[in-house]
Amino acid sequence: MPACVRREVERVIAIGDLHGNYHGLLDILAYLDVIDAQGHWRGGSTHLVQLGDVLGRGGEPGKIFALLHRLETEAREQGGDVHVLLGNHEVLTLSGTLVYNTPAEFQDVADWAPVAFGALPDRESEIQEVLRISEDPVPREKYHRRLAMLGCETFQRYLDPSGPLGMWLIEQPSALILGDSLFVHGGLNRRHGLTDLEELNRSIRKEISAMAKGRQESVHLVKDGPQWNREFTLSRSDFSRPEIQSVLDYHGCRRMVVGHTPTGSIAPLRTGEILPLYEEKLWCVDTGIGEAYGRHLSAVVIGDGRVTAVYP
Repeated sequence: MPACVRREVERVIAIGDLHGNYHGLLDILAYLDVIDAQGHWRGGSTHLVQLGDVLGRGGEPGKIFALLHRLETEAREQGGDVHVLLGNHEVLTLSGTLVYNTPAEFQDVADWAPVAFGALPDRESEIQEVLRISEDPVPREKYHRRLAMLGCETFQRYLDPSGPLGMWLIEQPSALILGDSLFVHGGLNRRHGLTDLEELNRSIRKEISAMAKGRQESVHLVKDGPQWNREFTLSRSDFSRPEIQSVLDYHGCRRMVVGHTPTGSIAPLRTGEILPLYEEKLWCVDTGIGEAYGRHLSAVVIGDGRVTAVYP
């Protein structure tokens, strides 16, 4: 697993919440010349960050995960990398909460996850795992039958933390430093941010796995946690600026880059725009790329000491 702190990085491209917009992602990557006409990596040492929420609200998340998984390998061969952060919708899905997922997502993951991540384990081995972790496997078996009736059992099995796609996804970071930028889906306040990022990411992985097994108590997967935090965007106060600065100072960074909150919710007259706040200490990049949010394609490019908003 690559380190979640990489200081020697020349160029970073950050893309906000996709919510299943596969073709929008292709358009952004092609416009920024990091993929060729066949969809293969040509970005050299560029680091691509997708800030989470590939899932949720429909679209084609299976295609997106398959693409990012392949580009991850291709980019590393050229000295670059691809980083997929865990958004709140990934956390919800990995922990078995499917309330924001749609039949289109169920089918797309069922179609594309086998191509990129391999076949599902046989059901007998899963049943034995249920027996191992539960004194009463009957409710779990009823749950599987209910998922099958809804047409989402394959989706859930792939995205379980022990499933082929889930195992790859849960190893992705919740917080990441590239160069002098700190990336996180929702935001990092003092409570969660004044800590070693490796330990933070490790703790969140453990909490997701525990939630998937029915244990609900969590330290980080809460309203002000890295995946759900909106206090710097929708609940701004006089304390927000020093709080952001203290987290940035702790990690030796100049800026925090977040998704999660559509910029049109922060500043309605700037819907679809990248939004810098607090003298550019906080960059909000969820412009609403997903079809459900208007398909506002965007990215930020960080390099040579500058942050540039790009609108393909």
